[in-house]
Amino acid sequence: MPRTEKLFERRLRRPLDDETRRAIESEYQRRRHEIPIPTQMKWHQTHPRFTISSPLLSFIVNFTADERMVVDAELSLAARMLASDANRKQAVAFIESIAVDLGL
Repeated sequence: MPRTEKLFERRLRRPLDDETRRAIESEYQRRRHEIPIPTQMKWHQTHPRFTISSPLLSFIVNFTADERMVVDAELSLAARMLASDANRKQAVAFIESIAVDLGL
């Protein structure tokens, strides 16, 4: 059963809108080669959040009502055993760099 852990949280510089959602999707497509495993990205249908998922782990990026971005990781048992602090930092750096590039 996957376990969730918070990796990162920060205040947004501007609110999330439809244009920014499209820009996030575009950045993910452009930079997905930087992720060392095959992943998929999917926006939640009703909530302002997206998931970057793979069989071993998923990253859930939530945009909260108080204009914060919260990144959680859902890790399988195997992923928990293999995930190092360096891997976690690399994942956070990837998501943070997209947010900075888009002015979030």
